[in-house]
Amino acid sequence: MLALVLIGLSGLSTRAHPEIEDAVARINAQIAAAPGEAALYLERGELYARHEDWIAAEANYLRADELSPHLPRLAMLRGALSLATGHATEAKTHLDQALTRTPDDLEALILRARTHATLGARDAARLDYDAALARASAPAPDLFLERAALLPADAAIRSLDEGIARLGSVVTLHLRALALEESLGRIDAAAARLDRLAAESERRESWLKRRGDLLARAGRVAEARAAYSAALAAIESLPEWLRAAPDTVKLTAELARFGGTRP
Repeated sequence: MLALVLIGLSGLSTRAHPEIEDAVARINAQIAAAPGEAALYLERGELYARHEDWIAAEANYLRADELSPHLPRLAMLRGALSLATGHATEAKTHLDQALTRTPDDLEALILRARTHATLGARDAARLDYDAALARASAPAPDLFLERAALLPADAAIRSLDEGIARLGSVVTLHLRALALEESLGRIDAAAARLDRLAAESERRESWLKRRGDLLARAGRVAEARAAYSAALAAIESLPEWLRAAPDTVKLTAELARFGGTRP
């Protein structure tokens, strides 16, 4: 019965995602030649999952599980599927199983951290993020952002700064840290982050405008106007074709309206 379901799902899925027809056809041919090879169902399930064809992915994972319950990566992929389809408790069961079998599985560890976060288990999520970041040689910035979201503001800023120290001046990390600094009333620290981003950018005017906005929100009007004036000066230094660009013209008008003056 399951074989018939898989065949039907295969046809529906390739019509829904014509870009994977060749890949599915290749795997289908391999399955026809070796119908008892669990790894082929796992491969086909993963292909469907990447294209968010959850029903076909699950059917293939179930068939792989029937043939080889301890197949490497199966528990991790089933956990990923459960998490993606909103079944976090089920995802945790699969991911616990995956990590019991392969404790160094970084992908499973990250997925379990996200699962814990979804379930509201913040401490468990943080521990998994800590372990994943310790093991990853080149972690994605999102991991630092996700961990920071679980922490009080002070600790979150330290987490984000750890990411910046490891990965370099990643804009998304600076912006999140900047927002947290401002929420804590650390206006000078937030402004210093904007100064760094401006210094590292070829186009400084937007960062200087952000600096002015930050200072204006803090009631530091004179400093805000100085930042807006610095942004106008940065625009004046641009080539004419950039100064005439619609976005630049709009920004110039905003800066003048906010109290900036041209050099």
